[in-house]
Amino acid sequence: MVRYSLAWRNPHTQPPGPRVLHAVLVTRGEKCPQEILDLWSPGCGYAVTWELVTQRPIRRWSKKARARVRRKNLERRMTTKFPLFATVFIAQELEKRPQYYEGDY
Repeated sequence: MVRYSLAWRNPHTQPPGPRVLHAVLVTRGEKCPQEILDLWSPGCGYAVTWELVTQRPIRRWSKKARARVRRKNLERRMTTKFPLFATVFIAQELEKRPQYYEGDY
């Protein structure tokens, strides 16, 4: 859901009426309702604004995906910085922090 509103946006003055003149909830992706656009006029101090009311749920990475990406990034970093000794340094790092590279935290 998205909330379109006609709100006072001049920070240097007080609004002549309420801070929010009109607000309408619409589904995400719809255009601004005509009733809000009809109330707005240029130079009046009010602006047409929108804000997300609902958000999509946060997608968490699986333990397996985290481990895969962490190891891949480690390998990329080491081969870029130390191409000759990359395998040695990768093995040391995996030995030093095994839980991290298994995706535990």
